Amino acid sequence: MQTQIIEFPLDEAERRVRHALNLVPNLGRSLLSAQDALNIKNSSSSAADKELMEKADRTIERSMIRSIQTAFPKDRIVSEEEGQSGSDGDFEWWCDPVDGTRNFIHSIPLFCISLGITFRGSPVGGVVHVPGLGQAGNTYYAIPGQGAFKNQMPIQVSNVDQLERAVMASGLPYKRKEILTDLVTDIFAFVSAGIGLRRTGSVILDLCWIAEGRFDALWDRDLKPWDTCAASVILLEAGGKISGNAGESFDIHLPQIVASNGHLHDEAISVLQKARKTGMN
Repeated sequence: MQTQIIEFPLDEAERRVRHALNLVPNLGRSLLSAQDALNIKNSSSSAADKELMEKADRTIERSMIRSIQTAFPKDRIVSEEEGQSGSDGDFEWWCDPVDGTRNFIHSIPLFCISLGITFRGSPVGGVVHVPGLGQAGNTYYAIPGQGAFKNQMPIQVSNVDQLERAVMASGLPYKRKEILTDLVTDIFAFVSAGIGLRRTGSVILDLCWIAEGRFDALWDRDLKPWDTCAASVILLEAGGKISGNAGESFDIHLPQIVASNGHLHDEAISVLQKARKTGMN
């Protein structure tokens, strides 16, 4: 297990994670209830699609923030749509109401709710709820040093240690037209290495699937702290590894990351760096 070396008040982190665990099932049910009204069939343009996706986020975002503020009034909260609120306490919440909003409006069940918690800037708790999978949804959670769990059962990363045997995930940023050459270069490099590529449409779900051994590695770009805060804790506690795309130490503000089961990490970074060096020549 790879744990994060950080001093933090464990009891306070546990309080916040318990609150998030109690909160997310109701948020998930609210999302599912709104899904039919926020379906792509009710849209006729890309602009209307974007409006539907923003409405999906706002369906639960305000009630999410209100619940956290009521329980922890001194905590700062940063959410994808609403921005910042609260005071400047030691604890900070990074909230993504719906990661995978395009999946959501297409009724594809690969979307999730993510609540990440930091203490003085370092991730100390993560809860990710996937309402569309499982009878009551799937919930992943972790606190540094306490292990990683899915629906109260311990999870761990895979033992795959060869790229040609691995399944790797990646995303396609919204601004992909501007970086199309770089994306194609990255994809070509990993395909040439014999790796199997997958895309769920949710980087948070991708990270959780590495944590439970479904996927083996991931690379992605144009990320925000609410994309990585919660899932990074879950992945690390499941025995995985996460870094910048050149191997630099992980920070939730890094826009580009590589994540893995640990066994494949250095090799994945090497493939990515060689591809990008070649692409610049």
